[in-house]
Amino acid sequence: MNEPVSPGPGGPALPFWPPAPPPNGNRRLIRLLLGLVCVLTAIVVGLTVTAIRGDRHERPQAGPASSPAASPDRTPTPISASDRPVPVAALDGLLPDRGVVSTAVDDPAIDLVTHGEYIDLDDLADADCQGVTSVASQAYAGSGWTAIRWQRWNSPAEPDPRYLVKHVSMSVTSFPHAAAARAFYAKQSAAWRKCNVRIVNSRLTSANESPDQLWFIDNFIDSDGVLQALMMDNANSDWTCETRLTVRSNVVVRVAVCERTTTSIAARTTPSTVAARTLLNSITSKVDAAG
Repeated sequence: MNEPVSPGPGGPALPFWPPAPPPNGNRRLIRLLLGLVCVLTAIVVGLTVTAIRGDRHERPQAGPASSPAASPDRTPTPISASDRPVPVAALDGLLPDRGVVSTAVDDPAIDLVTHGEYIDLDDLADADCQGVTSVASQAYAGSGWTAIRWQRWNSPAEPDPRYLVKHVSMSVTSFPHAAAARAFYAKQSAAWRKCNVRIVNSRLTSANESPDQLWFIDNFIDSDGVLQALMMDNANSDWTCETRLTVRSNVVVRVAVCERTTTSIAARTTPSTVAARTLLNSITSKVDAAG
């Protein structure tokens, strides 16, 4: 806290030097006072030196610490391009445009229906698996994220159509540095693995009167720095979603592609799988260029 230091009890401190002697004072008294001052000065200096030697604890710097000078026989280690932080200002330009999205899902009718810069405040009923089913969920809470941009695309291009043909959700989330983003990836990998081959309820906990939204999670893979899983709507088995997550520098990229298909969930490659990979690669290439 930046509070002013209060004066000590007993009023203001006495001046360090004694007041000057009167012009006609006793010379012996003057010599005694000067001797006393010398002794006191020596004691103060000695105590100061002792205190400095005894205090080995590092103190906070008043300002940013300067980098130590490089040793003549040591070459500084360069920062890897993959670890160079992407600024928050660059997030808006990382998500693909309509042409890229419609080509990836092979649907010219798909369009952006909503977007945002926040995470959902409500937990899902199965909160331990909400990172699999939602691109902007409470899974990010406490992870140290600094900014997020997310989009949702529908075909037909309505926020809540009666019959949804295709859906795409994407997000890019920045962290202070690459290590924090990788830590989030590792945590999500462990969470997704526990949710594999499991029915997950994605109903919001605040929507107590709403019916459960059940998904069957399968085909989880953590390979080459990419998490992927396939989700099937438990009530409509022809509605499946491929969800993927990866990290580039200090940015976590998340993509989910959903569509109606007759392909078995046991298949490792579905149309949504290909579309999700295409969109993920589109975003990560922009992240790499922005770093």
